[in-house]
Amino acid sequence: MRRSTLTRLRRLSGLARPKKKSNVLRWTARAIGGLSFGTATVSVYQYIKLRSTYQPLTPPKGAVSGVELPLVSKSDGLDSTQILFVGDSLVIGIGCPDRSEGPVFARHISRIAAQTMQKRVKWRVMGVDGGDVNSMRENLMEEVKRAVGPGNPKVSAVVIMCGLNDYKALIQEGRLPSMFKEDLRCLIRSIKDIVGEEVRVVLPALPVDRAPLFKSLFPMNVMLYKVAKVWDHQKRLLSGEELDVEFVVEPEDYVSDDWAVDGIHPSEKGYTKWADHIIHKMLPRLVQKLEKKPGAEQEDET
Repeated sequence: MRRSTLTRLRRLSGLARPKKKSNVLRWTARAIGGLSFGTATVSVYQYIKLRSTYQPLTPPKGAVSGVELPLVSKSDGLDSTQILFVGDSLVIGIGCPDRSEGPVFARHISRIAAQTMQKRVKWRVMGVDGGDVNSMRENLMEEVKRAVGPGNPKVSAVVIMCGLNDYKALIQEGRLPSMFKEDLRCLIRSIKDIVGEEVRVVLPALPVDRAPLFKSLFPMNVMLYKVAKVWDHQKRLLSGEELDVEFVVEPEDYVSDDWAVDGIHPSEKGYTKWADHIIHKMLPRLVQKLEKKPGAEQEDET
């Protein structure tokens, strides 16, 4: 009965059967817990259908690095530090218009950090559009190495935006939350091996379950909410297991114009709100860490 129901839904979707689809419901129920067969079946069908019709937005054009200064009359003689932004389409700023100065998310976090710490803050964005944590580790480590090359300030923090594409791996590959957690641990350790063990790593929760695109897709929106919470919980667990790793919960309030036209990525306003929330959560520990190591930053010559 279960197999025939799922087969009918596949035929209705007009899509070929994905790899290992016979195990999708078992994986999903195991990952989330308390999920009925009917809810899982309809949710998987909705996901397949949505994936076939979703029109991705074009990544915005603009700078991928820059410098933010505190509100002082002169920048000469200021200490410098660097913040890296590693992630998927969210860190790239998909959903925003082209900006020559670069993604508002990285710029806003760095600007507030510069003003609060009275330091010259260099920022760099390193993203893989559509990437999960494994693809980030495979494709971005050379960029991380360049960021710590001669003439660059010491990296004090790394913000990792991940999870959105790792959700897909549950349905497509059966990758469970525990696997995501270990993949993320490998990414964090790979970054720390390059930039230094003392760097502060920030793992923001993703508010994707609040995205307008999913509001009308019941029961998939219920499943997505549960999946998002389970995956974010893995980040929270890592923050307790790994040194200098911090989990930041998502903002509480979102309104319609906080989202881009695709209904899943934030708008420029939404990214700014999200960035403001994250930087004010991470600043106290970041300031405390930097104050413990005065003069550790190198002068930025770029």
